[in-house]
Amino acid sequence: MGKESSRKRGDHRKRLILACSVMEREIQRFQDPQVEYRFFDYGLHRTPEHMAGALQEVIDQVADEAYGTVVLGYGLCCNGLVGIRCRNQPLVIPRIHDCIALFLGSVTSYRYQTTEYPGTYYLTPGWIEKGETPISKFEAYTRSYDQQTAEWVLHEEMKHYHRIALIDTGAYHEWESYRRIARANAKFLGISYEELKGSPTFFKNLVKGPWGDPFLVLTQGQSVDQGMFLDL
Repeated sequence: MGKESSRKRGDHRKRLILACSVMEREIQRFQDPQVEYRFFDYGLHRTPEHMAGALQEVIDQVADEAYGTVVLGYGLCCNGLVGIRCRNQPLVIPRIHDCIALFLGSVTSYRYQTTEYPGTYYLTPGWIEKGETPISKFEAYTRSYDQQTAEWVLHEEMKHYHRIALIDTGAYHEWESYRRIARANAKFLGISYEELKGSPTFFKNLVKGPWGDPFLVLTQGQSVDQGMFLDL
């Protein structure tokens, strides 16, 4: 497992960032002429068994292009990244289980929240825009089931959640509208609501480096392995 604190000295080729579209605005805050971005549909996280294939296809397409490094804007995501590798470039990955840590700004903040407040349903403006809210899910279920069944399905999905936490990374100016939606979802479920101060630090380092801890820098041909994330 290779690690390095910064990009290879003297390598001025562009970096390619492949990331989930839910974090597009957070990442693009840090525009860099040496970086190209490709954002993937948010729904990919719902099928982690297909994630590696979708990302690997793009990585293979650019294998012979003039990119010095490929950077992934994903966590391990239910083992969705296992097996991914770059043949001709280093591969940089945040060493996190899921992207909540990216929005919170650090692995330490993520550990604190998940340990002290289990049963939290996390929201960001990006997730709200993609329809990843309890109310949006319920509305989708009512298109497939009758009202009573839709309510039962949502209850089964949400019964272990006790809090909705809206994370503010500072990337959105329309904060009040997202706050209203998040509060409405907490009221809809009858659970508590809280706002968490996120941080852009993880996203900034993702785009610009340095890529020391908590990033993994895999060498050419090295595959992502679940064991790289076991002690988090």
